[in-house]
Amino acid sequence: MEELKKVEGENKTILEKLSKFASPRTFIIVGAVAVLVIGVSALGVYRAYGKSASDKFTLTVAKALRLPAVKVGNDKVSYSTYVEDLKAIHVMRDYDKAQRESGVGPERTPGAELTEEQMTDQVLWRLVNNLLVENTAKKYEVSVDEEDVKNLKSQMLAQFKDATDLDQELKKRYGWSLDEYEHKVVRPFILQSKLSQKIKEDTAKKEPLRVEAQKVLEEVKNGADFAVLAKKYNADSTAEVGGDVGWFVKGQMVPEFEEAALSLKKGEVYPTIVETMYGYHIIRLDDRKTERVKNEEGKMESVEKARASQIFFRFADLMTYLEEMISTMKPKLYVNVHNPFADLNVESTETEK
Repeated sequence: MEELKKVEGENKTILEKLSKFASPRTFIIVGAVAVLVIGVSALGVYRAYGKSASDKFTLTVAKALRLPAVKVGNDKVSYSTYVEDLKAIHVMRDYDKAQRESGVGPERTPGAELTEEQMTDQVLWRLVNNLLVENTAKKYEVSVDEEDVKNLKSQMLAQFKDATDLDQELKKRYGWSLDEYEHKVVRPFILQSKLSQKIKEDTAKKEPLRVEAQKVLEEVKNGADFAVLAKKYNADSTAEVGGDVGWFVKGQMVPEFEEAALSLKKGEVYPTIVETMYGYHIIRLDDRKTERVKNEEGKMESVEKARASQIFFRFADLMTYLEEMISTMKPKLYVNVHNPFADLNVESTETEK
């Protein structure tokens, strides 16, 4: 294992240097100590990676050797950090179970049903996402302001009597103090939110998408099959139905989409690309009809309905961006648990520990 080999190599170098001037007795003592250190290190590494242990001895060795739980590129999520988060999610699961047993409904206690695999999956995804968010935030020059933290904590405190009351609730729910929760949850949440907005506004990412959408619009105008192109390009569930968004009435769709669709005649395609907050749309009106329905007062009234199809090019969002990064960087998982990145063709390793 990689980490153990490093320890052995360092101790071997030390012994070689000492042998040049140390007495036989001193050499024997130092050698015995070195063997003991290697043995302790090996046991700690085995307990971490073979048993996923979280006892004090294992964590001490893990911190001393800086053992990773998962490695992404040149960056690592430490084993000790992984264990801390895993303990917290266990506390949360047990808390929700107790709440459920006392009569609180499942909608307020979702953690009660978490399995061991689901918990390790959630922890690994969260920690890897946090790592990638931190690195990407530097690229986009995004940071967390103290005012941001203050405002979010104020919103949290508004639901409790005081800071002490909130602190006690967090300890019951996660085993973390308010300061720990700020470091582990509040600050990463703020950073992720600000970065998400920054990526959405990144014109460098939008322009290639616009060019592609324009090219596809020209194909549609030249007679290409709309449904086939929708299946190829749509970044949402409408791809499965050839771009059909179904029937809608005025006020149900985002304004830009609705205005363009309702300006068309049956069978027409809007002449230009339509930009909404979600991305670029090529819109075709498929049908119109008038229906008699009951309004909120229970009276019958006539309502105009429209049915449209779209070819949709979604703007880059943070979650998609992170998944692409994970797929490209191929995280290496060191702990002996289910690999949540397996479906993204990433690596799990037992040899580089």
